[in-house]
Amino acid sequence: MAGTLAGKAALVTGAARGQGRAIALALAEAGADVAICDVGAAAMETVGYALGGALGEVAQAIEAHGVRALAMACDVRDMAEVEAFVAAALEAFGRIDIIVNNAGILTGGRPAHELDEAMWTTMIDVNLTGAWRVVRAAVPHMIAKGEGGRIVNIASVAGHVGTPGYAHYCASKHGMMGLTRAMAGELAEHRITVNALCPGLVDTPMVAAATDDLAAARGLGVEEAYELQLTPHLIKEKITSEQSAAAVMYLVSEAARVVTGSALMIDAGWSAT
Repeated sequence: MAGTLAGKAALVTGAARGQGRAIALALAEAGADVAICDVGAAAMETVGYALGGALGEVAQAIEAHGVRALAMACDVRDMAEVEAFVAAALEAFGRIDIIVNNAGILTGGRPAHELDEAMWTTMIDVNLTGAWRVVRAAVPHMIAKGEGGRIVNIASVAGHVGTPGYAHYCASKHGMMGLTRAMAGELAEHRITVNALCPGLVDTPMVAAATDDLAAARGLGVEEAYELQLTPHLIKEKITSEQSAAAVMYLVSEAARVVTGSALMIDAGWSAT
């Protein structure tokens, strides 16, 4: 896809590592200028693994493709920080054509009735309301530009199936599907497509941390814990960040200009069972 997004500008949240990093680099390789953000803090209440990452290194890797990069710390739970990120991207690039709502957290391992309020509200605030904040800040500019656009919300197979022990995560991703479908209808007249990417178990630092927790809780080895989590996959493989990025690139491409309100499943067959 080299050069196919030349002259376009993209926003990617949660881009310091994992899927977000892979998506940002794929957009850059296709010729887009890319604004990236990630949470500035290394820790968050209720989240037991380290957050953030080397955002500056990702920006350098973007620029190595001959395009412009903007990197900022941004907590998607804070509307002022989100608005500042969007404003900086507009100042740097003069436009926003693509939004990828990738920022998210994963916690769990206990039933819904044992979750405390902080675990529930933090999950919804990051995974669902955070995506809404980004589109709230950026979409008016996309509409005003009058050239259409692409929004991709990183949901999950957990937006379609129930996963015991992860009720708050499932709720956030089911909510992301509702947001995607409603916005698709709202923005179609502006030629802005809105779609969701729904992966299964992706090989990212976030999933690795959750797997370590599962292994410790059940007295398993890490590989045994991965095998357990892969049980719903028909194809017994972890999905790579690059596979997620490739799916995003289809959704932002000209080939997908009539695809909107959809859920692109890259879940190794999980949702087929």
